[in-house]
Amino acid sequence: MPKHINPAYRRQTAKTYSLAECQRLIKSDAQVLSQLISRAESTLAADKKFLKSVYKVLHRKKDVKRIAITGAPGVGKSSFLNAYCKHLIDSGYRVAILPVDPSSYTTRGSILGDKTRMDALVGLEGVFIKPMASALALGGVAPATSAAICLCEMADYDYIFIETVGVGQSEYEVRDLVDLFILLLQPGGGDELQGIKRGIMEMADLLLITKADGELKSVAQISRDNYRSALSLFSINEWSWKPRSALFSSMTTEYLSGLDQQIEAYYAHMEQGNRLAQFRMHQEQLRFMEGQKNLLYRRLAEKKSIKERIETLSLSISSGELSHLQALNSLEELLENIDAYIP
Repeated sequence: MPKHINPAYRRQTAKTYSLAECQRLIKSDAQVLSQLISRAESTLAADKKFLKSVYKVLHRKKDVKRIAITGAPGVGKSSFLNAYCKHLIDSGYRVAILPVDPSSYTTRGSILGDKTRMDALVGLEGVFIKPMASALALGGVAPATSAAICLCEMADYDYIFIETVGVGQSEYEVRDLVDLFILLLQPGGGDELQGIKRGIMEMADLLLITKADGELKSVAQISRDNYRSALSLFSINEWSWKPRSALFSSMTTEYLSGLDQQIEAYYAHMEQGNRLAQFRMHQEQLRFMEGQKNLLYRRLAEKKSIKERIETLSLSISSGELSHLQALNSLEELLENIDAYIP
């Protein structure tokens, strides 16, 4: 077993909390919530079984605000969270932050370094930060993010922020996890409107031009006006909301109250006509459909006869006897007569 880089390091055995302890402490002890989220990320059967018990006995906070923060690398996602969440905590709110860090394609590991860039928040009462590895999943979020959001709601947080891996064509899945989607954009750059995919702008509810201070303030104002003109060409979404643009600086307090007003305006709009409840119910249905597909696939692949057939087809591909298309056709024929293979 490889030695630790620090010879004096001694790994501490983490305390394991019982179901009763989780019920009693989840709202007051961040270690309990952190361990539950770690269990949600685990593939161990014992952890999955324990979480099933947790979901049965704990209830989710109803009026929590779920907000996604996305943007290209270097736009200042962590700096934004550091500044705005400090403002929320100072205002008396409890805030949970779930930054998603990209996993290495080679090692599958993640640095999980976002927490180090939120120095104004670390150690504050009322804030919970739990970095999560993307595990190479598409969509910009970690596979266990949905469960982590649910657990944070059980812990009674007022705001839950999801910081995605970065902006791109696969940055869509977070839209189905949150109420409010905020896209951060850099000031200037010349090709801003062409460089951002229309799809990601249409998904965003609010565009924030960051770094609107010092020498970049006037540039940021011009960028905001350009985006505002571009957004005027967009249609309202299915919830009758049209994306807005605004300025933000992590270095000053100038835009904090303005952002509060933008967020409150969005939620006030979504509360009208029961839109928010309908939106969340739609999201629950989407998550269920995705989850049941994964569950059925996993259970099916665990069946001995199916598993053996897949292994045989894989060996045939390796030996050159079959192409992957021929192997898939053979597997499809098997599944068409599935009742004969599953006892």
